Amino acid sequence: MKPILCLGDICADLILPLGAVRRARRGEPIPVRETDAVFRHGGSVANTAVGLAGRGLPVLFCGTCGDDAYGHALAQELQQRHVDTACLRFDRSVPTLLIAITVDEDGDRVAFATHRTGASQHRILPEQLPSDLVGTVGWLHCSGMMLREEPAASTQLAAMRQCHNAGIPVSLDINARIESRKDPFFCRNLKEAAEYCTVLLGSLDTELPLLAGNAEPASLHKLASDSRIVIARSGEHGATVFTEDKAFYCPAFDVPVSDTIGAGDAYNAGFIASVLQGQSLPEANRTANAVAAFCVMHAGGRSVPTQAELDAILNG
Repeated sequence: MKPILCLGDICADLILPLGAVRRARRGEPIPVRETDAVFRHGGSVANTAVGLAGRGLPVLFCGTCGDDAYGHALAQELQQRHVDTACLRFDRSVPTLLIAITVDEDGDRVAFATHRTGASQHRILPEQLPSDLVGTVGWLHCSGMMLREEPAASTQLAAMRQCHNAGIPVSLDINARIESRKDPFFCRNLKEAAEYCTVLLGSLDTELPLLAGNAEPASLHKLASDSRIVIARSGEHGATVFTEDKAFYCPAFDVPVSDTIGAGDAYNAGFIASVLQGQSLPEANRTANAVAAFCVMHAGGRSVPTQAELDAILNG
């Protein structure tokens, strides 16, 4: 099997468990370690790359980080997770992007990026891609986050276009942050990127309406085509896969939530892996929801279930 090329963001996450701190201040029994800030390896596409490798699939990661301690730690962790980092570049001119993530009492998170613009994640260059892209990869997975700035935007769009024209499946997680949703540059790039997609993923309420106009099923069916499916993720309410004329809904699994960091990234990995392993769309949706459920049960965004752990959720 040719590797899945995951092109996109990689960063250092600083987790700030404010919800646990507040519970501790109210006198509730919270271990001290759970109220401390914690460094974790992050990045939406990097998280998905780890999830795919954890399902036993060959994965090639393409991204940029700073040539610093954080960057090298991120690269080493990918390698330890069996992700090929041949297309990862270290940029000496910028530090590795740092994301501060606050986690509230319900496990929900809010992220703050440093730096917000000109950060390492957007410095992906065309020469980082495999010289024979079409001959090398069997699937391309990307993030809308890379469509906000150059040179990452042009690099990603060119890769998506090339794979699409060659008949290679392309998936895109819209991943539209609040500050980019009204940015003409981002919106123009997002519309182009959607044309190259085999699988388009996004949140039902805030991301898919950027392309569909609204969150109504009729609009999502229209956004789909004979060569593109649309996946509407709805957090605790599960996910729905839309084709031109069918919809396959799966509710979220009822599991205890540690935090929701990386839940969508885990879903992406679960869905892509399931499709590549021959599951139908309803089956892949249910498996992906189970993978996301396992992720939210554990701290951070890179918890990947074993087959036995996945079966326990699916059959529980």
